[in-house]
Amino acid sequence: MNNHPKHRDCAQQLLTSPSAIFSSLIADMQHARETIDMEYYIFANDRTGRLFADILSRKARQGLRVRLIVDGYGSRSLSSKLRKALQHSGVELLCHSLMRHGRYHRKMAIIDGRIAHIGGINIADRYAVGNALGKWYDVQLRLVGDGVSTLQRLFDYDAFVCEGIDCEVPMSYHHAGMRVVWSESRGGRAMAELLRETLEEAQTSLIFATPYFMPPVRVMDMLSRAVERGVSVTLLVPERCDIWLLDHVMRRHIAQTVECGIDVRICRRAFLHAKLAIVDQTKVVVGSANLDARSLYHNRELMAVTTNRGVRESAERFVEEMLAISTEPTPRDKRSFIPAFLCRCFESLL
Repeated sequence: MNNHPKHRDCAQQLLTSPSAIFSSLIADMQHARETIDMEYYIFANDRTGRLFADILSRKARQGLRVRLIVDGYGSRSLSSKLRKALQHSGVELLCHSLMRHGRYHRKMAIIDGRIAHIGGINIADRYAVGNALGKWYDVQLRLVGDGVSTLQRLFDYDAFVCEGIDCEVPMSYHHAGMRVVWSESRGGRAMAELLRETLEEAQTSLIFATPYFMPPVRVMDMLSRAVERGVSVTLLVPERCDIWLLDHVMRRHIAQTVECGIDVRICRRAFLHAKLAIVDQTKVVVGSANLDARSLYHNRELMAVTTNRGVRESAERFVEEMLAISTEPTPRDKRSFIPAFLCRCFESLL
């Protein structure tokens, strides 16, 4: 029996630059007529955050139903003044509690129940204009059509969780060459299963882009087995992380990964924040999950898998752009001053 709801196709577009991502999202919000639902790990109290807060407030005052879900830890910089301003304008502001709900790491916006944006960006200046690390590179999938209704149910579920209301977890979307997968916190294994499927299905090539590469031992084993059976595996990671400690943790993993025969490329003078995979030049996986234990087993995450030709071509162009600013790892890129056992401890906390 097919347990997935039936939908007509969704129009799909992969946005691959900060200007395109934010311009498209803002335009869709400004044209909203009935509802705006947004949920982000980070909603910062900076110029970008205030810009989005102004749009949400204006739309709420126009009579639209506007809901914003943020993660209590990731959005801790969101000031009480801005929170009160949002609520005063009529925005329904909900906050995920780290202690009660785990870390909420999904990034999603739904407009009028018909347009959805999912990917890796958060609402903060560094995603839009960069910072000391350089330009931030990310990708976002824009969906239009009936398939968005499943994401709408996911948003409603997350809102109920925030309010402490028991409800049934909605079914995943799977139709016509596209699948949307999400995970629950504390024991959810949907992201780990998706990664396992991705690695085992690959026949010729695998390209991964991730900002935080701290794979559990079993993931390294699967990557090694893929190389052993002849799959060409390429890993794109940033030169430096936005979290200092992660630099040294990742360097230890990079050294091990090179030894396994994986082609590691370091993106220079920029911060690669995209969570992206291309499988056999036919399938694209994109969303919020990193290649680390927290995303795979603990966070609430959201990923899309698609065979859409336009999305694949956009993803391939993005990878080419990243490769153009990348080099092979130098000895410094593989040198870590943190012992292996401490790396494992840090990985469980970060």
